[in-house]
Amino acid sequence: MTDRIEKVLDIAAVEGLSRALGYYSLLLYPAPKPRIRTNMGNKYTPAGQVTVTNTNYRKELTAWKKNKLFPFFIEQGFTKEQLTEAYNKSIFK
Repeated sequence: MTDRIEKVLDIAAVEGLSRALGYYSLLLYPAPKPRIRTNMGNKYTPAGQVTVTNTNYRKELTAWKKNKLFPFFIEQGFTKEQLTEAYNKSIFK
């Protein structure tokens, strides 16, 4: 886990904080997805699962940002203003 944390911090130093936010989602704690896989309660669907729109995506993304993403980077020494600016430029917007 520490290797992954170091990798995210290296990306923040080299490529910028907005790229590091995306890599945080990739390497440490996955962000919620706008589309999710489900079998919609049908065990007999021939193709298995189907992809549907996640109706709670915005709520889940806000909670993830508040509880996982921002606390991690604030703990590493970044300010909330820096994080907000980087988040608005990131893949999550």
